Amino acid sequence: MTEQKRPEISIIVPVYKVEKYLNECIDSILAQTFTDFELILVDDGSPDNCPALCDAAAAKDSRIRVIHQQNKGLSGARNAGIEIARGNWIGFVDSDDAITPDYCEKLYHAVQETGAKMAVCNYWNVDEQLQPAGEQYLHVKHEIMTTEQALEHCTLVPYIVVWNKLYHKSIFDELRFALGKINEDTIFVGPAYEKAEKIANISDVLYLYRKVPGSIMNSKITLRNLDGVEGMYTIFECARKHGVTGSLYELYWLLRRNLQYVSSNLTAEECRSSRMKEAKKYKHRAWLTLWKEHAITFKTFGYMQCYYRSMDEYAAIRWKTTSMRRKK
Repeated sequence: MTEQKRPEISIIVPVYKVEKYLNECIDSILAQTFTDFELILVDDGSPDNCPALCDAAAAKDSRIRVIHQQNKGLSGARNAGIEIARGNWIGFVDSDDAITPDYCEKLYHAVQETGAKMAVCNYWNVDEQLQPAGEQYLHVKHEIMTTEQALEHCTLVPYIVVWNKLYHKSIFDELRFALGKINEDTIFVGPAYEKAEKIANISDVLYLYRKVPGSIMNSKITLRNLDGVEGMYTIFECARKHGVTGSLYELYWLLRRNLQYVSSNLTAEECRSSRMKEAKKYKHRAWLTLWKEHAITFKTFGYMQCYYRSMDEYAAIRWKTTSMRRKK
């Protein structure tokens, strides 16, 4: 049998209980102006009609490959897709979201033009009809970043999610998503930036993120939500390791705020659990690091006051800070 040509891009879509949105997601990917891609649909043991929808889509387009597996969660589904991906570049799309027709083309052009191993774009929060809704975080500008600069931007939403990015396959040589976590994005991005070394940013809105009632991120708060504390600590440690002391206080503040929010929604018994003790240790270690690195200053305190007032104002200051450092 002749070996099939390797596609340039592999797009991985984890599928679980999204029957209402799946076809719309698939159609947005198949409508790409950049056509040299494969679409990997990972049916993660979905109990609805999603498995049949995946197979039906694959029967109509040879670029689609389907994996059917027992439920392993979002991380397990993404990892399964990574294992069989044949593309030189990998992207992730959640199955209740959609992408614009030029998503692949513009991200691919960005990495080819700059020699970067990762590209990042802006996204919209959208409603059921994929129309812009709620607060938008359009904080990605046209620029090239180093690992250190990307880590410094991890206080901004577009830099701590997985799906608005294109990754070179080498990033996944020894890197996978942490199994069983619900904040796997935050845990993943710090090490990914380390491996990328050079990141191309474009300001175009190419990803449509649909907030769906009942989704993991909109469900009842449980001890699992402490994964977010672990995720912020992972980024905090990456930043410390790379000497990015300028944003350590803000990262600590986000970690602490996450811990406080989750704690306020748990029972007294849950707050005494080993998982809560572990989360509090992350907070304590981060606090000790702040003092050791002399990372608490009037300037960083001022940044957080700005964060409270306006995310757009804070993003402008954060961008200006890293831009000035780049010129030195």
